[in-house]
Amino acid sequence: MTDTVSLTIKIDPALKETLKSLALENQISLSQEVCQRLQESLTTPPQPSALDSQSSEEAELGQLNASELKQIRALLKKSKKKK
Repeated sequence: MTDTVSLTIKIDPALKETLKSLALENQISLSQEVCQRLQESLTTPPQPSALDSQSSEEAELGQLNASELKQIRALLKKSKKKK
């Protein structure tokens, strides 16, 4: 048997009830359920979330053509006049 220590934490009551229900389903104690889940979270590599699955790198675009530069300059002039 391994040595264990006591740990007191504060958690949301709803989370405690969820953990208790899961422990009951798995036929283990609340303490064992929490320990297993903590251990798993520390040993399992994180899964990419839906938000992180998109590349945040900018695509490399070619240089602006003369028409595009002209449009940008016109927009900049308009924004300066409004101030």
